[in-house]
Amino acid sequence: SLKKNANQPKTIRQYSQKAGQQISGLARSDPDQAEKKQKDALTFLNGLALNESAAAALKAVTSAKASLKRFDRTIASTRKLVALNGKDIAPLQVEKWVNGTPLTDDDLKGKVVVLDFWAVWCGPCIRTFPHLIKWQAKYDKKDFVLIGLTNYYKRYNFNDKTGQLSRAQAPQTAEQEQAMVQQFADFHKLKHRLAIQPKGSTLSRYYGVSGIPHVTVIDKKGKIRMTRVGSGPANATAIQELVEKLIKE
Repeated sequence: SLKKNANQPKTIRQYSQKAGQQISGLARSDPDQAEKKQKDALTFLNGLALNESAAAALKAVTSAKASLKRFDRTIASTRKLVALNGKDIAPLQVEKWVNGTPLTDDDLKGKVVVLDFWAVWCGPCIRTFPHLIKWQAKYDKKDFVLIGLTNYYKRYNFNDKTGQLSRAQAPQTAEQEQAMVQQFADFHKLKHRLAIQPKGSTLSRYYGVSGIPHVTVIDKKGKIRMTRVGSGPANATAIQELVEKLIKE
């Protein structure tokens, strides 16, 4: 155990890595539990009986504590997102609907709404597309609405033969960007509606968007129930399980 081998840098690093993996798995979903594990790990490291002459071990502990402290920002960010639960859905702010007929706020009433904040240049966003395609196909007829919210960037071209994005020689017009987003949706076989927000939209601030992909799940009563940031199976599973639960309510 680490207590018996407190002066072994390798053992300290192994402990730090294991604790870090546990905290990482919780930091974006359960900030209170993540913070508890972080504090427990730091307390344990601070309590090690180290040999003052074991410079390598002392350095390993300092490094381990710094590694565990790097979760502070993620935990704080997730805590802010959890605090959004129970807030009302915000009115839509859309300049142009793409890949489907326009929606109004009334269209969302009594529906489970998933808002997906994304961008064409965002690799992790693209990695979530298989899940978005699956949800749209599975829940489309079940009081469910999926909306992809993006912004005007006006600096990209999209090759619908290769699927590659490139920098535009000159700033794109709104119409060119709208056409590009539609091409992008067609190439990736996206079936849900995409919405380009107007300049000055406050939706991202309201929903606490600090990184994308950022998904907000809203229940049939128009209340925020969950927020998840980033791609990956853990987030996808959590979102899908909640959507299925809310559809049945």
